[in-house]
Amino acid sequence: MNFKIAKKDFLEALTVASKAVSSTTPLPVLSCIKIIGQNDTLTVLASDSNISIKTVLTNENNILTIEEEGEIVVDAKYLLEIIRKVDSESINIAVVDGTLIEILGGTSKYTVNGVRALDYPNISFEVSTEPFTINTEVFSDAVNKTAFACSDKETRPVLTGVNMVSKDGKLVINATDSYRLAYKTVEVENIHDFNITVPAKYLVEVSRSIGNIDSVNIAIDNQQIFFMFGNTVIKTRLLDDIFPDTSKLLPSNFTQILKVNSREMLNQLDRTSFIRGEGKSVIKLEINEGCINLTSSDSLSSFFGKMSVVSYTGDPLQISCSSKYLQDAIKAIAADVITLSFSGELKPIIITDDEDKSLIQLISPVRTYK
Repeated sequence: MNFKIAKKDFLEALTVASKAVSSTTPLPVLSCIKIIGQNDTLTVLASDSNISIKTVLTNENNILTIEEEGEIVVDAKYLLEIIRKVDSESINIAVVDGTLIEILGGTSKYTVNGVRALDYPNISFEVSTEPFTINTEVFSDAVNKTAFACSDKETRPVLTGVNMVSKDGKLVINATDSYRLAYKTVEVENIHDFNITVPAKYLVEVSRSIGNIDSVNIAIDNQQIFFMFGNTVIKTRLLDDIFPDTSKLLPSNFTQILKVNSREMLNQLDRTSFIRGEGKSVIKLEINEGCINLTSSDSLSSFFGKMSVVSYTGDPLQISCSSKYLQDAIKAIAADVITLSFSGELKPIIITDDEDKSLIQLISPVRTYK
């Protein structure tokens, strides 16, 4: 195998594919990247058996010349470091002896021991189902405003994933760790009904990898989900367990409605972030129509703050919740004025933006003792 390629384009392809490389795999070959040169195209792929990424480079804009077709498998860490450090706009890579790889660029020459291509698992990216298309900005926004609410514990594996439910042309993307919920509704054309759960860490990687592309095609096939954009395909496994029906957690009636300036509340919450009783940061809110008193304490320190309200309806209320969860929810809403809706001191808190009802954040209250 022998090819010449523009450094910038090659490095971008390697960077995308490397997100599927495993550093802890029992199969050493999965710490490598496979490169296939054939029919004037260069395919770069990687997999850790749970997520697989393939990106294809062509001779568009004269970035690629394949002198000799073939396949090579190279340690991802070494290859990325070498390509980053080569001081040249173009790079020549050749297999010179069995699995010995020579990399030339500018005045630099590297040799790396590769792995036989036959030793790399055969990974199929074939899709037999019809994909649907979603705007990239809409997709990334939905992922960023929901995935953070997933659980980081494996005690209930399904809660480490983001649930995606399609019905009647609407796509609901939601995540929960059983103490909070992020619930986003998106309208998508030509979408079929489904109910799947995607591991959050892989979905976030997909969102980060898409870049400046207008739309992404998504297909669900054989307990896998495929994301296709530009010259790249990313596929990942789905979680098997049944995700809870989170729509039943959303209250429909409220006894108190509070509107506040989000920046002011975030500033108050930030002042309590270091106060952690029993490892948790809990904020107590005493709310009335004139102001909010905020208190937090642990065995070493305590905090008291006061802030104004934009408006408040209902009886005075005392309620406690995780300060971090409240901060995360407010940041996800990303509105100047947010609405907090209550159904009592031990019922979930709902955080929304009156101008965008498609996103709902829910936080379970914390019982505190006076």
